[in-house]
Amino acid sequence: MRIGPYVPLGLLGSGGMGRVYLARQADGTPGLAAVKVIRPEYAENADFRRRFEREATVHARVGAPYTPELLGTGFEPDTELLWMATAYLPGLNLAEAVRACGVLRPDGAWRLVGDLGQALGVLAATGIVHRDFKPSNVLLTRQRAHVVDFGIAQAADASAITTTGNRVGTPAFMSPEYLRDGRCDTASDVFCCASTVVHAVTGHAPFGDGTGVDVLHRIASEEPNAEVMAEVRTVDPALADLLTACLAKDPSRRPDPADLVEASMSRPRAAAWQEPLDNRLLARQQAGEVLRESPVPRPEVRPAVAGPSPGPGFGPPPGTPAGGTAARRRLKPYAVLAAVLTVCAVAVTAYVVTRPAAPADASGSPAATASASGPGDDHTGLTGFEAPSPSSPSGRPTTPEPTEAPPSPDEKPREEARTTPSPPPTTTQPRPSPATTPPRPPATPAEPPWLTDCTYYSGTELTRRGDSGQRVVQVQCMLAKRGYDLGGAGVDGRFGKDTAKAVRGFQRDKGLDADGKVGPRTWAALRGS
Repeated sequence: MRIGPYVPLGLLGSGGMGRVYLARQADGTPGLAAVKVIRPEYAENADFRRRFEREATVHARVGAPYTPELLGTGFEPDTELLWMATAYLPGLNLAEAVRACGVLRPDGAWRLVGDLGQALGVLAATGIVHRDFKPSNVLLTRQRAHVVDFGIAQAADASAITTTGNRVGTPAFMSPEYLRDGRCDTASDVFCCASTVVHAVTGHAPFGDGTGVDVLHRIASEEPNAEVMAEVRTVDPALADLLTACLAKDPSRRPDPADLVEASMSRPRAAAWQEPLDNRLLARQQAGEVLRESPVPRPEVRPAVAGPSPGPGFGPPPGTPAGGTAARRRLKPYAVLAAVLTVCAVAVTAYVVTRPAAPADASGSPAATASASGPGDDHTGLTGFEAPSPSSPSGRPTTPEPTEAPPSPDEKPREEARTTPSPPPTTTQPRPSPATTPPRPPATPAEPPWLTDCTYYSGTELTRRGDSGQRVVQVQCMLAKRGYDLGGAGVDGRFGKDTAKAVRGFQRDKGLDADGKVGPRTWAALRGS
């Protein structure tokens, strides 16, 4: 199966406008893409396709870091596939993050407000109105919050598909003016952004979580739910005041995107997302790195066989005769399954090759952990491809690192068993003749000292300047045994400037990116013999 120049690797998510696939270039060009395939009822409409292309052109002017970079769009007339490809960002959409990891703390909420305010400001400066701002269209990565899927709702809302009185969007996160007369501008996006942040803090939309007429009526005519807003005020009164202003029925009374950014800058903001969210994002980032670096063999295409319906967006229209395009479409589910299995095998192989040697008494083998994606919309994280636990190469849960002072690098963590040689037997055996003497096995080469003497930590968690503990002791010990200068402090378990300098020197010698951070690839190089 191909979508334009892309080969899908797995399904990232689905929603009202279509499905999103994780994909790679068919010609082997490095990098990952999120390819959205638009639903057939939209794709077959020529007016929608024209507006879709026009909105995509505007999308290309926004770019990173506020939104994923647009890589291209296309329409396949023979299969009626309309698609849009953006750079893949390894993360979770906000709806999935809240469902899986809980609501955001105040410092995380203020960080979200600032990131979304910056994104809305860039969209407004480019003349873009999102029209479908909701939690599932906010993508969280370790770096920031990004806005996705803008422009598609604009094309759908302005095409012949939407008749008078119908609206494109999610009812709980629409604005009152959009419901009343279809008017959308930046102020409307600010209203929907505030509803999204309320959901991030409480797990509920401010006017109700349903999709019925009662929710639409409350948005158009009533104030936000008092209990939900009281919960926001309990979390942070200043945040509650800001969001209440953004939810004003009169658009002219709402703050603008610059006000959101300014308000967030005056409040404590999280440097990193809270746990377990940050750990989930790290795992997806590492899984993306493995897939990005791994070649993906093309699956063998076999003759078409009868099978279940491929599902929305790919099944043949009613009345399609057997053979030809219908046969090719029946192949697609099997090709996707083959590609997914291939990628899993490649990811596991790459991890096994680069992981450190396991202790002699360890049992089990590393494995890729499947992560089931919830029923979120559109662009979600890397569904089905979780990285192995960053603190345990075997995938088993680890115990917290001790907080006491790290051991000296010259100390062995475990005493080797000492044995007293037994006396030779009193009976003598006939000495074998040279002709019958079995050949001696070749001598096993001695392991280098950075493997035999540095055994304080066996994981691959990202380790960088400012960190301390056993991971840093392991890095410093291996660098010292390899002959790299750690400065006057030596192996002290603290990742300072001298350790960072030694890491950069080692990375340059090994042809790695000299960023001074010890990630999975640098860990593998340090443990190489």
